[in-house]
Amino acid sequence: MTSKSHLRTPAPDESFEYYHNYIRHVPPGDILDLAKQQIDELRSVFDTVSVSESMKLHAPYTWTLKQVVGHLIDAERIFADRLHRFAAADLQPIPGMDQNDYVNNFDYDSPSLANLVDELVFCRQSNVLLLRRLKPSAWDQRGVASGHSVSVRALAYILVGHIEYHMQIVRQRLQTA
Repeated sequence: MTSKSHLRTPAPDESFEYYHNYIRHVPPGDILDLAKQQIDELRSVFDTVSVSESMKLHAPYTWTLKQVVGHLIDAERIFADRLHRFAAADLQPIPGMDQNDYVNNFDYDSPSLANLVDELVFCRQSNVLLLRRLKPSAWDQRGVASGHSVSVRALAYILVGHIEYHMQIVRQRLQTA
């Protein structure tokens, strides 16, 4: 990649206001490097969680840690699908998602936490490879998801910021456990 267009933080008009919180959670740096670095963080944080802790609800939260990882998997897949399609100039509007429908309709209790983390890591590794092969012009491409315009660049930042946001909560939950 010769262009550095992926280094520019998305402008506010590149995503719906709801996603600005995730984008704000992205630390400074190269988004490609940050996306890859999160893989090690996911493993190091979740490798320390016991089986009983992974299935415990921590008030006021309504999901177990395994369900949180499941949500991260679901969101990683959905945000990446949007990014992939818009980068390819497939600009058909994409409907939104209800995160609770996903958590309620997939089994996050039976798989081990380690297997769920592996699935999330494999999704992220695939997405890092995808991001690395985007053409410079693709970063500015936009499509409509959940009824709002969003750029490929913003989706890359949302991928990283979404995990960063949830990992802050996970770390807080684990400190109080």
